[in-house]
Amino acid sequence: MKKVMGQNRRNFMKGVGMTALMSAAAGSNGAFAMGQSRGRRSKYNFDEIYSRVGVNSIKWDSAIRRYGKENITVPMGIADLDFRQMPEVVQALKKRADYDNYGYESLPASYYEAIIDWNKDRYGLEVKREWIRNSSALKPGMISSMRALNPVKGKVILQTPTYSGFTGAINKAGMRVEMNPMKKVDGRWHMDLEDLESRLDYETKCLILCNPNNPSGECWTADELRALGDVCMRHGVTVLADEIHCDYVNKGHKFTPYASIGEKYANSSISYRSPSKTFGHANLKVAYFFTQNQDLMDATMIGGGHDAGCNAFGLIACETAFREGRQWVDEVTEYVDGNFDFLVEAVNKDGNMPGIEYSKPEGTYLAWLDCNGLMAKVITPEYRKAYHDKMRDAGRRHGGLTPEMALSEWIVDACGVQLNAGSSYGIGSGGFMRMNIAIPRSSLKTALDNLSKACKMA
Repeated sequence: MKKVMGQNRRNFMKGVGMTALMSAAAGSNGAFAMGQSRGRRSKYNFDEIYSRVGVNSIKWDSAIRRYGKENITVPMGIADLDFRQMPEVVQALKKRADYDNYGYESLPASYYEAIIDWNKDRYGLEVKREWIRNSSALKPGMISSMRALNPVKGKVILQTPTYSGFTGAINKAGMRVEMNPMKKVDGRWHMDLEDLESRLDYETKCLILCNPNNPSGECWTADELRALGDVCMRHGVTVLADEIHCDYVNKGHKFTPYASIGEKYANSSISYRSPSKTFGHANLKVAYFFTQNQDLMDATMIGGGHDAGCNAFGLIACETAFREGRQWVDEVTEYVDGNFDFLVEAVNKDGNMPGIEYSKPEGTYLAWLDCNGLMAKVITPEYRKAYHDKMRDAGRRHGGLTPEMALSEWIVDACGVQLNAGSSYGIGSGGFMRMNIAIPRSSLKTALDNLSKACKMA
């Protein structure tokens, strides 16, 4: 077992170092020279290594608990930010904390105005106050919509590969997952509408659209969205548009809100948004959704039994971020765009990462790495058995283990970098791994250097 699960690990880890983890644990304020935005002065420092160790971070502390502190260099799984929160939000929360009462509160008009202004200013999208409802996160709102709009135990369409959490949400709504696999052409995934139409029947009244797509990063064009909407409308299917990554768009591309492509499309859809991905507010528990179709909203709120309660601090953070966060978002998206360039260069440099292929996406801060070549080389039957036995002996889930899960384990074991196994993202995800690059560039460099050495040694 020891030979199979990383015979040279100790010497390798000494060689590559533990830079990112140790810097984070120490709370280093050092900057890495090749970071920061290009050509203008930055207000915010995204090169800073800001410690997330010891604060119950799922991304960091859960990985450390599972693998051991000495075995994790850079965790790149959970989709949240390793950057310091924008100071305007921190100050607003401190001000609210100084008021010593946390009883029931109504929402001020300014909260809704901030949402409306953000959508109008950034996307030219007109959202009316009466269209908006709140939620603690995206999935609760979507679950309520599915319960209300779909037949009992009906099917919900997912265009795969797509966000793994949708499957759990569909199951929680009491529905069944129906996968509509996309096709990859010249490095970009494309919707297969012919296959989609063949799957739509009387049991299927909801399709979840992920725009930009998590994990592969497509920012769907207006033409692509209209073509999708036309198929859905022919069959009476409501589009549930998850647009949580909408603010992260790489240079040369554009985010198109589904509700912006035409009246009939807006009238047959519900859009779900949150500041959680944009600003790093996941644990503040605030999201919102909107539709101009009052029947769809009534169905979600009444028939679906949606609970619109949110965290008071999250509501303040949301309004503050949308009011004052334009420059922060402009800078962080430019920084992430630069991280993508850095990643693409590292992967595609001749001989640098044998077994991995990658091209730059259009949006999100998630990289969808094609690791089929690496997986074929290192995930042997012997390794898979060793991985299975390791999970079994540790009392962890060991049924249904996939080659991608084994590859995720191998990467941690080989170089201390943690990625998400592609197998949980649906049909078409075989051999892929998801990497979150919303991290300081020095940490990204450490991770890629380590991964490169591991690939070369494989």
